[in-house]
Amino acid sequence: MSAESSQTAYPSLARARRSQAIIVAIAFFTAMDIYVISLLVEPIKHELGLTDIEVGLANTTVLYGAYALFCIPMGLLADRANRVRMMAAAMLLWCFGLLLTALSEGVWLLVASKAVLGIANAITLPTAMSLLADYFAPERRAMATTSYGIGQGVGQAGAIFVGGFGLGALTQLTIGGSRLLFGLTPWRLVSLGFAAAGLLLIPAILSLREPRRMEVRQEGGGNIRELWAYRGFLVPLLAGTTFLSGMSTGVVSWMAPALTRIYGQQPGDFAGWFGAVSLISVLAGMVAGGRLSEYFRRREGQGGVMRPAAFAAAACAPASFVAMMPDLLWFAMAAICFTVAFAIAITIPMVAISFRIPNELRGVVMGCYVVTVSLGGAFAAPLVAMASAGFGGDAMLGYGMAAVGAPFALMASACFWWASRRTEFSAEAVPAAV
Repeated sequence: MSAESSQTAYPSLARARRSQAIIVAIAFFTAMDIYVISLLVEPIKHELGLTDIEVGLANTTVLYGAYALFCIPMGLLADRANRVRMMAAAMLLWCFGLLLTALSEGVWLLVASKAVLGIANAITLPTAMSLLADYFAPERRAMATTSYGIGQGVGQAGAIFVGGFGLGALTQLTIGGSRLLFGLTPWRLVSLGFAAAGLLLIPAILSLREPRRMEVRQEGGGNIRELWAYRGFLVPLLAGTTFLSGMSTGVVSWMAPALTRIYGQQPGDFAGWFGAVSLISVLAGMVAGGRLSEYFRRREGQGGVMRPAAFAAAACAPASFVAMMPDLLWFAMAAICFTVAFAIAITIPMVAISFRIPNELRGVVMGCYVVTVSLGGAFAAPLVAMASAGFGGDAMLGYGMAAVGAPFALMASACFWWASRRTEFSAEAVPAAV
């Protein structure tokens, strides 16, 4: 199919861009919610009387476990059902999970709230990737797919700004003797505020129109058994995302606690500079990931798309020693290197899937992608807690982060390099169909 005819078959660019903006806003909001948890670890831990391992299990293991359990069924549903309605339902479920977080009085309700958030996220990611692939023709798809990751990256930085400054301001009010809304502690008010903000996104989601499904081999959605034909590409790619997610969760989820414990910084102290570092680094990495994947695809074919992901994952290994740096300046430099490299590495697999897998299988493949991301993330945070305890306690958190992050980064790099060697199939060879 020519570029001109491809563009004609897809929705107009104006409609696609508007839909993209709403989908990216969802990515921004959900990522901000997830990453603000790292800023709330200390107050949640102290108010509910939890240990590091309990906090890690509740905030990451349960969330990612539910994410993994539901993502393949939700991916299959995204290949068959109305995806706009699925996105609206996911956002409503997300707000309910945040409400449960704010009402938690012990570890079990906190666990339940994270499970609900995990289910909502299992709906959101495969549905968003499926929608973007049908809104944009292949000529524009790499950067369109990357934009979802950019939204997540900006949300990560926004969590530091909003969570850090907001939590700091609310904490100062309580110190000054002011009574907060309903007598709730600051971290509970932060969760309630995010829940209220999420409700405002639902009308915008429902204003979207479901696009026609393009690049379809067969109507009615694909079959999981068909993925066997793509095993040479998918097995190493999904193994790599497992290790990459474990590396990221093991390092990023403990950065804020490390700043507090090791460097004596409170959320209000580091919200500004750390938020700026995260924002600029993530944007640079996501944009670079999209550009590099497109450049290598044109230069080396389908296999070349994964090549820069392998190099970027390897660069994360030395940067995983971020919390062992001698001072804040070196911490910031290591955090920049880690965030840029990770943003490049995590962006490219989603782009590769959108090119290499036909439409009726993209939802389920993104579900499998979510499973691997969830498996890696589910155990990494508790592993860091156990590793730091083995090294000598809370003060050795930096050693625990490096012990988990560096090996996982190298294993992710090896898997991505393996995936780059496999070029059996390409979605571009599939004719577009309505």
